[in-house]
Amino acid sequence: MTTYVGAIMEVLIKAGYASDPRTARGFRWLLAMRQSDGGWAIPLRTAGVPFSAFFDLRRHRKPIVPDRSKPSSHLVTGMVLRSFAADPTRRRSAEAHQAGELLATRLYRRDSYGDRGDVGYWERVSFPFWFTDVVSALDTLSRLGFGAGAPTIHAALDRLKKVQRPDGTFGFKLVRGKDKDLPWWICLAVCRSLKRWQDAATQSS
Repeated sequence: MTTYVGAIMEVLIKAGYASDPRTARGFRWLLAMRQSDGGWAIPLRTAGVPFSAFFDLRRHRKPIVPDRSKPSSHLVTGMVLRSFAADPTRRRSAEAHQAGELLATRLYRRDSYGDRGDVGYWERVSFPFWFTDVVSALDTLSRLGFGAGAPTIHAALDRLKKVQRPDGTFGFKLVRGKDKDLPWWICLAVCRSLKRWQDAATQSS
């Protein structure tokens, strides 16, 4: 699964495995699994195979090859890009930048596939990051070097202001986890993104 490979690699890199040969092999596999537009998708979705049929091993004895002509998914692209954003070297790659541009243009849009077909999924957030949501996407884009002034990023930040509560937390749907401090972890993630953009603006001035 392109989704969980990217998500697991993000954690491994943050744990100190950025230079491990297995991490390099994982990146080679991810790059080999890209769609033609430079992003990523769940292969079985591009092939039109429902999950119920996918688990029938009598029908699918080999991994399903993606139809690369189909559009990428922002759900998957965002999860994969987190591994690139976590790597100090690979976050500067042309491939990461191309996929980042795709993710930036799809903020608060419906996904190309049914897994995130509703715009409301952008505000179903979690920490540590799980699926692609507005907080994880802004975190990734800030790490990749995309500016806060980009129209779609600026619009997403304006949206954050509108849903922020008086105590500083955000009116998002929190998913996965019962940690009472989860709203504050979300705040920390947002503040980290804002700090990166502030530092970048200071350095360029």
